[in-house]
Order: sequence, then C-alpha cells, then structure tokens
Amino acid sequence: MGTVVPRWSPQRRWVLFWIVVAVVLVVRAGSRPESRGVILDHLEFGRRLLHGENVYGPWQSDPDAPLRPLHAPYPPSFGLLTAPFALIDEVAGRRAARLAWALLQVASLFACGLVLRALLAKHAPPPERARWQWTWLATFVLLARFVLRDTHGGGGNLINTALVLLALHDAENGRERRAGAWLAISLVTKPTMVWLLPVFALFGRWRALIATAAACALALLATFALQRFELAPWLRWLQGSWALATQADPWAVPAFDFPPFEWMNQALRFLVARWTGEVPAELAQRVAWGVTPGFGAAAAAVAWFVRAASAAALLAVLAAAWRARHDRLARTWVVAAVLVLTLLLSPISWKAHHVALLPVLLMVWRDAIADRARGARWLLAIWFVVVALPGRDLFGAAGDDVDEWLNSLYVVTLGDVALLVYALAQARSAAQEHRDAAVVGCAAE
Repeated sequence: MGTVVPRWSPQRRWVLFWIVVAVVLVVRAGSRPESRGVILDHLEFGRRLLHGENVYGPWQSDPDAPLRPLHAPYPPSFGLLTAPFALIDEVAGRRAARLAWALLQVASLFACGLVLRALLAKHAPPPERARWQWTWLATFVLLARFVLRDTHGGGGNLINTALVLLALHDAENGRERRAGAWLAISLVTKPTMVWLLPVFALFGRWRALIATAAACALALLATFALQRFELAPWLRWLQGSWALATQADPWAVPAFDFPPFEWMNQALRFLVARWTGEVPAELAQRVAWGVTPGFGAAAAAVAWFVRAASAAALLAVLAAAWRARHDRLARTWVVAAVLVLTLLLSPISWKAHHVALLPVLLMVWRDAIADRARGARWLLAIWFVVVALPGRDLFGAAGDDVDEWLNSLYVVTLGDVALLVYALAQARSAAQEHRDAAVVGCAAE
C-alpha cells in the first residue's frame, strides 16, 4: 500500500501556495491595459514574421513613446518564439495572447526551480532537501522586483533562463541532442547567451554543440523562408548589434535606432564609464537626487577600461569552465556565472533581464543555509537591503527617485560583479575538492 499523505501536509500546503503565486502573476500580467507592455512588441514582431513583413518597420506600442523601429536589438528569428502568440492574438484576442504568454513565463519560472533542484540533488544533504521549498521561496523574494517586472511587462527573460538551465540539465544527463535544441532556441531568440558556446566546448559537450548548430541552422532557415529570403533585416540587425557592441563612447546615441541610454541599463560598460569617466550633463539631470562625479578620465581611457573589465570577466569565466570540466557541481556554478556574465557584457542590461540571477542566488542561499558560509550570508544580506528592497517595483511611484539614484550608482551591477566573483570562487573550490578526492582515491588503490 502507498503512503497516505495527510490532507494538509506541508507538501500540499506548499503546492497550494505556489499555485496561488502563479495565479497572481498570471492575473497581474493579464490585467494590464491592452495598449501597454512589451508583449505588444512581441506580438507585432511575430505577426510581421508570419506575414513576411519588415519586422523592424516603424512601431509605437506605447502612446507616449516616439515612433521607432520595432524591437531593433532582437534578431529576426526572435519572431519564431512570439509567432504562436501572435496567432492566438489573431484568433482569440489580445487578452488571451497576453495570458498565454504569462503562463509560459510562470511555467519557465517554476521549471528553473525544478531543474536546479535536480542539478543540485546529488550535492544536497537530506536536511537541505527537506528545506528546499524555503530555499526556493527565499530566492523568489530576493528576485521579486525583477520577476514582477519581467512578468508584468511581458518580457522573455524567464523563458530564456529556463532554456539555459534545461540545456545544462539534459547535457549533464546524457541527452545532448535535446540540450542542443534548448540552447539553439535560446540563441536564435536572444543571442546574449552566446558565451555558453565556449563554456560547453570547455566542458567537452561537443555533441550538444553540434546539435545546437544544426537546430540553429533549421531555425534560421525557417526565418529566411518566412521572410521570403530577404537579407536586409538580418544585415540591419548585424550592423546595429556590431555598432552597439563596439561603440567607444557608451553615452552616445546608438546607430540604427537601437535604444538610447537610460539609467535603468545596468551593463558593465556603464558602471565603468560612470565611475572612471564623466557623466554627460543632460544624463545627470535626469537623476533628481543628483549624480556623484566620477574620476573624470578621458573618453579614450574609459573605452580601454571598459574593454579591460569585460575581457577580465570573460577570461575568468572561461578559466573556471576549464577547471570545472570534471565536476558536476563546479559546472553548475560556472553556468550560473555565465548567466551573470551575460548581464554584465550585454550592451543593454535592463532590470527585467536580471531574473537570470535566479540560479546563482539560489546556490548562494544554499551555501548560506546548508554550509553556514559567512561570506554567502553577508552577500545575501547586502543584496537584500541594497538591491532587492528599494525601487518602484515593490513600493510604487514613491520609489522612483530612489530607484533612479541607485541606478546611477550602479548598485545592481556591483551586485552582479559580487555574485560573479562568488560563483567563480565556488566553482574553483568544487573543482579542487573533486581533484583532491580523485587523488585520495588513486592513493587508496
């Protein structure tokens, strides 16, 4: 006979709690005015791709926003993800499409939790497994402001994070073709995860990479076919992306109508430029509480500082990937670090993008509770007070000025850097423990 589960067991209470959270997130997204939200851009992008129209044609989703090219930073293949929801919009209406997208976002959020639980199961002692729900809840709270922004606006960042974790999970369990398919969907819809390719290569996941290349080729071919093999959209996106990535002056207005600078952009290049150089007066005026001056270095020097910081972060991750190739826990830490790296190196790193921190924050919390790591506890405490609490996402319009001032200090980016350093240190430690255990095992034989 099977085990009888009490009617109101902790397991059932947790299931009920997370169902309520999911319903609240979906209803919150679905109740937003139909004339607002990035989801409108997604639906129009998918519709244009399906009908063979110019995906970057002029567009104005927000009545208060200027007329701009639609989704200029996204590749044409992004429409493959949004096209099914564009069909729902055409058949059942915008509200139905918005709710369907919100359901996918929430499903992605919980998929991240389940995959992380599976990845860490072999390394978690039994007491921690019993506390898993509290670990997941704490991580959710630490990321609440970013989850609320991504789900309310209709972003695809939770979806992209789930794709990366699914790719890692399947690769770790020998399902490398499926891993390649997940990674390909991520890359053709949001190429910021390109840094996973050299990391997977250093892990020795060659079958997954071959499957990724094949799936990417099929997706690109489908996109070309839907666009009647028109090359102009791809050339425009490639030129604009290259111009933005290589732009020496980060404050300058980007070419090809890519999004101009906003203080909400928490990319590494702006952290470095803001503190080593000088903030233009017209940008400083946007911060009601004022902007503390930087060190005032010349623009050419600032550009070199940006390149050096970016290269250092990338090389540190690649070195960690090489050391971690033989240990599962170390590899998980490295992939969590790659997700942080994408936030730092991307020229555009909005707040909603920071749901990609979910894996690293969950793992840091695990260290803080299971291993009683003092460094992890301090890191989480500072993150909660400085990053998780302030701002408009949790306190409404009253937090606007505080939020913009903290944006100008780049506290979120500094938090990203701290999390990256911690993740790389943990990856190194796990890899070293694996090597030490191997040496002991060889000596015993």
